[in-house]
Amino acid sequence: AALILATTASWLVLQRFAAQAAGPRDAVDRLLAVGLVAVSGALAISAMMLGERNQVLALAALALFMLSLVAALGNRRLLALVVIPVLVLYLLVPLLPLFEAALSYPMRRLSAVLASLLLSLGPAEVRLSGTEIFVGDLQVSVTSACSGLTLLQHMTWIAWWTVLQRHRGLWRRAAHVAIALPAVLIANTLRVIALAIWATVSGPEVLATAGHAYIAWLAVALAAVLFFGMGSLYNASK
Repeated sequence: AALILATTASWLVLQRFAAQAAGPRDAVDRLLAVGLVAVSGALAISAMMLGERNQVLALAALALFMLSLVAALGNRRLLALVVIPVLVLYLLVPLLPLFEAALSYPMRRLSAVLASLLLSLGPAEVRLSGTEIFVGDLQVSVTSACSGLTLLQHMTWIAWWTVLQRHRGLWRRAAHVAIALPAVLIANTLRVIALAIWATVSGPEVLATAGHAYIAWLAVALAAVLFFGMGSLYNASK
């Protein structure tokens, strides 16, 4: 599924940049295509020799092969425009579970810290232990599902496709995409606070109801509003 997504998205990226990179091909473009195919083949052979440890090398080989097609059918200017999106799509997307494992606890901890700080402004006693928030006698756990990591992933993709249409230049795009992080942190922190207050008022059993999911959807909508709202400060590239 990840490879289907990557190939489809890569085709859209190529369509987006084809007009900007229009021009003749020359010997350098053909040599670049051959070089990329050679490196891709070497990585593919290495991946097969390593057996179970071949995932990263296999994905890198596939990404370089796709880039070699761009160089062969297009030119080096088009290759320069699409190299980062293609590498992200073919390398980062399939490896997202590894990033999830590494980032899950830091995101949970950050959400718990921010939520507890804001909750401590209220009348109830608030204590924090790891990712556990204690509001009076109530204990609220910020689990992996409530870390905001999945929301951050989706918002990052939305942000990338948004800035791809609005801006030129890697650093300008990266600065605009970076807004997704504070947008998600704010939305997810407010989500945790809303759940904690609701559970305090109505009892912890409400956290097992459909209302929990509704609040999560509201957090998604809020993150999108915050991203596009803060993103309006960036003028589109001419």
